[in-house]
Amino acid sequence: MTSPLSRSNAFVSSVSRKMQVVAAVLAMMALGLSPNAAMSQDDADQKAEGVPGVVTAADGWDIHYTYWESPMGKEAPVVILLHGKGQARLIWKALPLAKELAKKQFAVIAVDLRKHGESKAPENASVQAKSDKLSKFDYEGMVLGDLEAIKKFLYAEHQALRLNMRKVGVVATDMSTAIALNWAQADWSKTPFDDAPVASARTPRGQDVQALVLVSPVDSLSGVGTINATRFLRATGISVLLLSSKKVSSETRTAAKMYSQLGGAQQDEEEKRIFNIGSDFKLSGTNLLARQPQLQAGAQKFLEDHVMKHVAPWKDRQSRLQ
Repeated sequence: MTSPLSRSNAFVSSVSRKMQVVAAVLAMMALGLSPNAAMSQDDADQKAEGVPGVVTAADGWDIHYTYWESPMGKEAPVVILLHGKGQARLIWKALPLAKELAKKQFAVIAVDLRKHGESKAPENASVQAKSDKLSKFDYEGMVLGDLEAIKKFLYAEHQALRLNMRKVGVVATDMSTAIALNWAQADWSKTPFDDAPVASARTPRGQDVQALVLVSPVDSLSGVGTINATRFLRATGISVLLLSSKKVSSETRTAAKMYSQLGGAQQDEEEKRIFNIGSDFKLSGTNLLARQPQLQAGAQKFLEDHVMKHVAPWKDRQSRLQ
């Protein structure tokens, strides 16, 4: 049972806290400041830097992210930023792309893929999972676990009218280019819910990834290739921008091969959606973007043209069966 003295102390503590709040507000008013304006400025500063969060993949991995919410609400397009091997989502704070996209009113989410940044193995994970070495199970987990967990977060934001998940773009560098291609294939392979007699009226599960920016693309990881993904995506109408260094032969070959597999050479110039751009700098991944501001500007313009301008009005994505 709580003693009278404890209740008295709790009451005094509560009054003290309230008096501190009142005193702070009075002090701000005396200086001619609006408490609401000050709090709004704090919120604005935090939003400018992105808000950290975490989602849990189906296999128990906690996947950390930084999120920039868009003021556009339910019509906001979305860009997912994926780092390269050995990097983390914080790399996007060192580059202007995330903030520039946020200024253009994209909803932006930078992700720590498993075994990178803050996305560590669960306590009960196997020894292999806790090893720093990346295996085919890790790469498969990035595709079917990490990015699917991010997709669930986007679904929740979509249903809350804070973005439009039907307009998703992905920017990926080196290792994560193969992850992005395979996830886009998985997304486009999802059949709609069987919740309407006519196929066109059924609630979709996927077909949301509209564009990919692949910087220093790689064509295979352990257990995760790209040839099936590129050939599959060729028929979807998805847009792809390939960025690589002309002075890194492996990148040039990979970009050229992907361009061909995606149907780049057979495009109608008026409806061009597959692009392959080479840089004269001998740099790769985010280093290439850092040294070539025009490539970042080109990537942003590509996302504006092929994601923001993509015609896909917001629609309820909850199945009628649920």
